[in-house]
Amino acid sequence: MGKRRRRTRKGVRALDILIYVFLGLVLIGAGFAAAVVVSAVRDLPALANLEPEASEISILYDRNGDVWTELRSSEYRIPVSINDMPQHLIDAILAAEDHRFYSHPGFDLRAILRALYQNIIDDQTLQGGSTITQQLAKIAFLEQDRTLKRKVQDVIVSVLMERKYTKKEILEMYMNQIHFGRGAHGVEAAARAYFAKPVHEITVDEAAFLAGTIRAPSYYGDKSNLEQSINRRNTVLNQMAEYEFISYDEAEMYKSKPLNIIDYEPMVVTEGGYFLDYVLQQLLSRYPADLVYGGGLRVYTTYSPAAQRTAETAVKEVLDPVFPYKSGEENIEAAVVVMDVKTGHLLAIVGGRRHESMLGWNRAVDAKRQPGSAFKPISVYIPALEQGMGPYTVIDDSPVTWVDQTTGERFSPRNYSGTFQGLVTMRTGVRESLNVVACKVQDIVGLSTSLEMSEKLGITTLVKPPVSDGRTDLTRSLALGGLTYGVKPIDMAVAFATVANRGIQVEPLSILKVEDKNGNVLEEHTINRQIVISEESAYLMTSMLQDVLTVAGGTGQAAYFGRPAAGKTGTTSDWKDAWFVGYTPSTVGAVWMGYDQEKTMAQWRVTGGTYPARIWNRMMSAITADMPVEHFTRPDTIVEIEVCKKSGLLPSPYCPAEDVVTELGVKGKTPMSTCDYHADGTPGGWPDTFSDDAPGPGGALEPGNASPLDDALQDEPGVDPEGTHEGH
Repeated sequence: MGKRRRRTRKGVRALDILIYVFLGLVLIGAGFAAAVVVSAVRDLPALANLEPEASEISILYDRNGDVWTELRSSEYRIPVSINDMPQHLIDAILAAEDHRFYSHPGFDLRAILRALYQNIIDDQTLQGGSTITQQLAKIAFLEQDRTLKRKVQDVIVSVLMERKYTKKEILEMYMNQIHFGRGAHGVEAAARAYFAKPVHEITVDEAAFLAGTIRAPSYYGDKSNLEQSINRRNTVLNQMAEYEFISYDEAEMYKSKPLNIIDYEPMVVTEGGYFLDYVLQQLLSRYPADLVYGGGLRVYTTYSPAAQRTAETAVKEVLDPVFPYKSGEENIEAAVVVMDVKTGHLLAIVGGRRHESMLGWNRAVDAKRQPGSAFKPISVYIPALEQGMGPYTVIDDSPVTWVDQTTGERFSPRNYSGTFQGLVTMRTGVRESLNVVACKVQDIVGLSTSLEMSEKLGITTLVKPPVSDGRTDLTRSLALGGLTYGVKPIDMAVAFATVANRGIQVEPLSILKVEDKNGNVLEEHTINRQIVISEESAYLMTSMLQDVLTVAGGTGQAAYFGRPAAGKTGTTSDWKDAWFVGYTPSTVGAVWMGYDQEKTMAQWRVTGGTYPARIWNRMMSAITADMPVEHFTRPDTIVEIEVCKKSGLLPSPYCPAEDVVTELGVKGKTPMSTCDYHADGTPGGWPDTFSDDAPGPGGALEPGNASPLDDALQDEPGVDPEGTHEGH
């Protein structure tokens, strides 16, 4: 008996041990589970506002209100209301991802157990078992790793979301955030990425395909896996039939359809890249980058696709046959700015012959280049007109030398042809771009006035107080476009637009309005106008610049395209820069050409009247093709007068008929005295009002200005392919 008792005690002890071990394991498991839950709860994200915050593409619109391009971070998303989604797409996603969505509390225990079982029997294919709400929680709040802690957080957040939102709201958030491949997040972006159409046009078979990609977007969304993608689509169609979203007959019918997904083409700007860069620079200077690229901004611009295409085509067609572009090598470059003269709306920006990187060097708005003779109307002739001179004013085109009284530097301008014409009118000086005439007119106007007017007309790169090495733009070389740093093409467009707009300057605009994703206006811009010069001066300048294009001897005849237009050529004396800046009554265009490295183009004799003028011609003729012919409006105060072109005064009885011309002047400010050149019937002398030692700052040896070395170059014949001669 005693032995039996001892055996019984042993058996009881073993059972007790087993029970204690089991209870211990249960307690340890419970403790571990509790620790996981506590840790999961402790590390939950802030749930004060459960609505997921997702990046959203920003959209840029052109001047017609059409979508121009999209700005996105890593996610391409276009949110859309669930009311605008086709029901069969919703059904397809429910069938593929969570057909008990409307009956579970945020997690589906049956799906979790099924996935667990599947993972045990087939470790090659991992099943998630996550509901739509859990997937949304993971996308919006949680890490993407597969851990027990994260799974617990999935369930907690899902339950909280189900308590805060309706099923419809959760489904809408999910369908706007889930990734479909090709960078597309949300059903609208996916419809565009795969079928190039909005989501409301998606068919049943297309909906089944989109729903099928959710499981493995990079695989099923790849067109090279087309057979597998079709199989996956057909599986979803079978599931739709199984869960009674469609009939089995309908499923078979849709399964027979081909899968016509488009080739993957990320939305990139192929035209207008430099214009986009200019807009982006402004946006990024005012808003954080994540807001610009992923904040859902709506940006309304002045961009004209037609004008941009025309400008880019003109540059290509004119330059490529003669100067083929070679990537990685030094190329002759070009820049173009096209602007509406009345509104200041920028229509086209070409910052180079190839747009090879975003936010790179934009020659149209960043480069500062010597303008040559294209600067003469700005710095010389408009100030002269404002002071009462006129197209009939006579200047002696003869040799002259100025000596700087401080430095002793000598400045002796020479004409491009190397010759002098004697007495000529200002109109002739403008038309033939005579350097000596420009310098002598500036001497009458005064250097300070010349500089101030240039700045007033919109040139932003001028140097007034001398820089560290003593250079300043308060020099005689300002008359010939020889500046310390040069000018920007966009500034030249603004200055000439002021003349075209009857003396009224408009601020250049590329962005009209910016809205946030909720439609709130963040900024809005209207036309900013100011009167800079008189209407009379603007019209007289335009009249002379029209001759540049239409009258024999004009340097810009290659730019004429049969409509009222005006413009000015510019070529630096070292052949490093060539310009044509011109305008119609409604549109201004500035064209620059040269090497970035400021190498000479002398071997091709590139002047503003050659390739730049031809680019301008092609561009402007196409831009204005569908516009009615418009003429420059002559003010009522402009009158026609007869003058002697040798004196600029009223003809005397002794003036030869060939010297009497009809000119324009301002009413009440025209010459009153009679010609003194032919006063006694014989040619008389012309007073030498220009002293060889006239005072004035130096600067004649600035880059792009006349110098002794330039004189040798200016003695070259310099005939361009059109047979015109260009002044520097």
